[in-house]
Amino acid sequence: MHTVLAHSVVDVVSEFMSVLNPSDEPLRIALTGPEGKVIELPSGSLEERIDILLREAGPAGAERQPQVPEIALDAAPGDVWWTHNPADWRAPQAHAGLLAARLAGSRPVRHSVGHAGHSQFVVDRVRPLDGRLLTAKLDALNALSPELPPGTAKEQRIITATVPACEQFFTLSPGQAEHLHYLLYATHTDVRVPADPWGLDTSAYERARLTATCRWVREVLGGTEFTVAEPGACEGALTALLCEAGFTVKATEPHREFRRRLAERISGAAETTADTVEELAQRRHLPADAYLLAEILYYLDDFSVLDDLPTDLLLVTAPPELLESTVLPWFTGPGKGTWRLTGQRTLVGPRMDFLVDGIAYQRKRGSVGLAYRRG
Repeated sequence: MHTVLAHSVVDVVSEFMSVLNPSDEPLRIALTGPEGKVIELPSGSLEERIDILLREAGPAGAERQPQVPEIALDAAPGDVWWTHNPADWRAPQAHAGLLAARLAGSRPVRHSVGHAGHSQFVVDRVRPLDGRLLTAKLDALNALSPELPPGTAKEQRIITATVPACEQFFTLSPGQAEHLHYLLYATHTDVRVPADPWGLDTSAYERARLTATCRWVREVLGGTEFTVAEPGACEGALTALLCEAGFTVKATEPHREFRRRLAERISGAAETTADTVEELAQRRHLPADAYLLAEILYYLDDFSVLDDLPTDLLLVTAPPELLESTVLPWFTGPGKGTWRLTGQRTLVGPRMDFLVDGIAYQRKRGSVGLAYRRG
């Protein structure tokens, strides 16, 4: 049997019309959103199946919850599951895709590309809809739209980007699904942290960026007999390079799991703490010859905390777009009285690169280093 695990009826019609047809065998629909129900579609015509879905659309109420775990227990080994992209821009749909991957066990899970324009995906099933299927899809959505209740969450609304005329799918292992989901939803509490999520140890682009960053730090400082503070050290890929080069490194990482991996990797070669940039500025307990802010300015809400860091040298790395939109305007505006730019270096240029090897790729934007001295 084939099972579609989706957030809503809108999603089933929008992304899985090719799975609804052919309709010569039963099909199970599991909805994980407010509709919260399991719909058994018997073999029959496509029109009959769509009619059943349209009748079932709408909130189920508090007493009706998705029976996804039960489906997982009942599914036979040969069953095939279809679901959302775990890296979909819409969080509820992405979570449904992750849930399917976690529950499916050894059964194959085919993920719709969905609404995820941030990356390209290596699809293994491409299903262009002929005129009949596309017309059925559009007619069903037009019939469904007025029935959506007032206040419907934006994740359930019909948008052009999620109604493809060619439905595309790719197959993931559970580990790959976790990895993809983490890259977009790292701050969510139920997300598991994969090993080396950013590919800092495996990507040629990332290795080149880190190597160039370490070399640049050495050139700006004029040697390696200096102390470098590295907030947001993650798992320690750059920390290890700095230590190997001969720097005295003070690495901080507030994320518990990353900090554990950092300490394990560095194994006493560098001082490690759990401080955030804000805590480092407030407590001023980790003075250093330079503070290396490597690709972490995304996470700062207020750049003014940089003024209180216990150093006279900031080494900032970031993609060119972030520099132009955020970093340079602050340093030439509010930060102008405290910091002066003394050097700039392109560390690595833009490059196409896989986020999850063999599954998803995108254009990484490159990295530029800026040196700011106090005064």
